[in-house]
Amino acid sequence: MDADKLSYVEDASLSHHKQDSISISSETGGVQPNAPLKRQLKSRHIIMISVGGVIGQGLFLSSGGALAAAGPAGLLIAYFIVGFIVFWVTFALGEYDVDLCLCEMAAYMPVSGSFTIYCRRFVDDSFGAMVGYNYVATWCLITAAEFVAIPLVLNYWTTVVPSWAWSLICLVIVFSINLYGIRGFGEVEYVLSLIKILAVIVYIIVGIFISAGVIGGEKYGFKYWNDPGAFTPNKAHILNAIVLASLTMQGTEIVGVTAAEADNPAKNIPKAIRNVFWRIVVFYLGSVFIAGMILPYNDPNLLTSGAKSVSISPFTLVFKKGGLDALAHVINGVILCTILSCANSGLYVSSRTLHALALEGLTHKRLAYVNSRGVPLYALCASAAVSLISFLTTFIPGNALFLCLSTISGVAGFITWGSISFARYRMRRAFIVQGRSLSDLPYVAPGFPYFDIFSIFACGVLALLGGWSSFSPPDPIGLVGNYAGLVIAFFGFVITKWWTKSKLVRLCDIDLDTGRSEHVAQEVEDEKETWWRRFLSYIF
Repeated sequence: MDADKLSYVEDASLSHHKQDSISISSETGGVQPNAPLKRQLKSRHIIMISVGGVIGQGLFLSSGGALAAAGPAGLLIAYFIVGFIVFWVTFALGEYDVDLCLCEMAAYMPVSGSFTIYCRRFVDDSFGAMVGYNYVATWCLITAAEFVAIPLVLNYWTTVVPSWAWSLICLVIVFSINLYGIRGFGEVEYVLSLIKILAVIVYIIVGIFISAGVIGGEKYGFKYWNDPGAFTPNKAHILNAIVLASLTMQGTEIVGVTAAEADNPAKNIPKAIRNVFWRIVVFYLGSVFIAGMILPYNDPNLLTSGAKSVSISPFTLVFKKGGLDALAHVINGVILCTILSCANSGLYVSSRTLHALALEGLTHKRLAYVNSRGVPLYALCASAAVSLISFLTTFIPGNALFLCLSTISGVAGFITWGSISFARYRMRRAFIVQGRSLSDLPYVAPGFPYFDIFSIFACGVLALLGGWSSFSPPDPIGLVGNYAGLVIAFFGFVITKWWTKSKLVRLCDIDLDTGRSEHVAQEVEDEKETWWRRFLSYIF
């Protein structure tokens, strides 16, 4: 199939209440128009999804292992580096969301799986296809990792039920939520995300009091930064912590995926994006900073429990340090809600991205089918099928499979973020080459080209060096987790390049206009909001 036969799929005429059906050229093996995705995600849904929908076991569970690997200072450095990359990538995504339409593309031209289209348009077709499949695989594996983690958490209460049974039960629950439709998904995610956000806020506040000695009677401060130390003896383990941190922060870009199902994207998408910085500082850096103050990196619970019980969660350990052992069951319940929420988001994102690839003619046309409830049914089933990997816990120890899936997902995140930065860099370069003025852009992200180059370089280096410590002594799980995804992505790009015969789009030929002239202006009416809604909107 030639590259010129791959048509861009963009809906440039979207109103507040209706999304036109999208059709694909028969040359791509695409599908005829069918039921569109439904616009039923309201402002509160999108804000909660962007804030809490992606807070999963990475923060509640894996951060404990990252602390043991890198030490408190190393943990903070790892989260800071990844946080900066995520912050910049989100704003880069926000910028080229506005370049083509006089306003944010996610608000006025919402398309499912948006950055695959950006990468195809600004780089080339094979690159966009690789990014799309990588993103689908990332979230399929994240979802599978969540289902592997569920029995690890539930074993805190009982070990009678086999691990695969817990995974199957939760898979059916999450699949049913997504099958119900976008409104059901949004409502469930709203409640679960609210629980997670409140849990993190309580954890940080209580952690401050415990560190100061107000609760528990012992003042910690920076006690453990001196003994056993701010870093572990092997500084290379900071790279492992960075990979785990990337898993923790993955998903801040999924607001671009929800745009296609937002009921008022012109208002709701910018609102969800604008305070990414504070979310990263408060929820991620704040949480790991508290853990590093109260827990030493050689805490036996962090090292001996592995991924086998709730005791590895720094949230649980911090409460125990304050003498609040009775809250362990509550924390375990919160962690369970967290994992279910992240699995719910993961299945949603992977199915919508796979649906977008089908619309672009890059996978089987049946995956583009959308039923009367606005659910891409076959894409949802295909994404859920990957989660059956979680049943391998019958043959592979749960912690080993969990670690492997988590690491693969973390490395895949660097591929996605680096690709988004590269596409944005190419887009801005095209603006310069084509003699366009930046004053045409409603929003201009700062730091071009330096921040773009930094993000591309940092993502590449961290993806390559993330498994450095797995070479000596040899760690098969670490090597597979850190490098299997890179190898598959590379050969996937090469095969797609050979298949499509695509070439790098010249800067002077990059299309910066499609959709602009056809855009239908959308009236945005400010809703009357109560003071507490305005307060939450400002924070979140």
